[in-house]
Amino acid sequence: MGNAATRRSQPTLAITRPLLNWLRSDLGWRKLPLQQRAVLNWQSTWGSINAQLTRQLESQRGPSTPLADPVLVAGTWRSGTTVMHELLTAATGLPTPRSWQCMNAAAFTTTPRRSHHQVLARPMDALPIGDESPQEDEFALLTLGAPSAYRAFWQPGRLAELTETLDPDFWLRDSSWLITLEGFLRDVLSTAAATAGPLILKSPNHSFRLPALYRRFPGLRVVWMARPAAQVFMSNRKMWQTMFAIHGLAGSSVDPLALDQFLAHAMHRAADVLLWGVKTMPSAQWLTVEHAALQAAPERVALDARDQLGLPAADNPAPMQHALSLTQQGRVERHAADELPALALEACHRLDQAQAVALHTDRSHKF
Repeated sequence: MGNAATRRSQPTLAITRPLLNWLRSDLGWRKLPLQQRAVLNWQSTWGSINAQLTRQLESQRGPSTPLADPVLVAGTWRSGTTVMHELLTAATGLPTPRSWQCMNAAAFTTTPRRSHHQVLARPMDALPIGDESPQEDEFALLTLGAPSAYRAFWQPGRLAELTETLDPDFWLRDSSWLITLEGFLRDVLSTAAATAGPLILKSPNHSFRLPALYRRFPGLRVVWMARPAAQVFMSNRKMWQTMFAIHGLAGSSVDPLALDQFLAHAMHRAADVLLWGVKTMPSAQWLTVEHAALQAAPERVALDARDQLGLPAADNPAPMQHALSLTQQGRVERHAADELPALALEACHRLDQAQAVALHTDRSHKF
């Protein structure tokens, strides 16, 4: 959203009333320009109407087909999950949420698909993302009202109160978000070109939901991406600051210290979940992949991940070549070790230790 004044009045996602209610609960809401509040109100009203219509149409279709236990690409933000998602989808031909579905989760089943396919470069790394690109369903959960750390994109000053979304117990205590997720996934399957087999999901935020997802889907298969923690931390600093600048509502900003504390907490919790997953989940359902391995040999690593998890092979090799050409356009930045703030040192050390444990099991892919 280049010019801040212009972009901040143009949210890119189709929001619904629950998300608007969260935004309105902030004291800064009434300080927003009247026109901006009116636009958000109008968008959320229609988004909620569309979401209700979608659910009504779904109920008219009769009993829903049980969801197969999905495949999940997980790990911290900025660890290579997007590239693995793109390549694993191409390698298997399995259905997955697409950008046009995730960004309009309330109404994509009831509105015509666009005849042209827009492709944009992600602001944090220039990776091309189009309407048909595999996309993280977190954006769908966000707009449909489920709690999400991504709420802070709109109101960065409230980042600290979203720390609870990094706690696995938070997702185990209240499973209402699963109803929202399952409804969206069924909608994806109803419009997907390929409907056979499990869905491939990708969301770093789902890393913190893993125990809850595993309880709901005991056959869940996980690809966990591992990257040196210092690089993860510094890359996340840039990513979150970029998203705040693009999407943040006027008057809402985050203290840089609060962002660093949030990211350090996220890395501690990611280390906890990673060790839990390696210890708890069956070896046939878990694979840890080193970011460097995916960079060095993307096609081989994706095909190996497919085979090790017992997933089907795609009938057509063309999507893999297309995915390789797209993902190679992305930029991987390197950060100097002395850039890491002192408060992140312990968190990075813990995540590196957990990743080392995971990468030294017999279910890892190292370079």
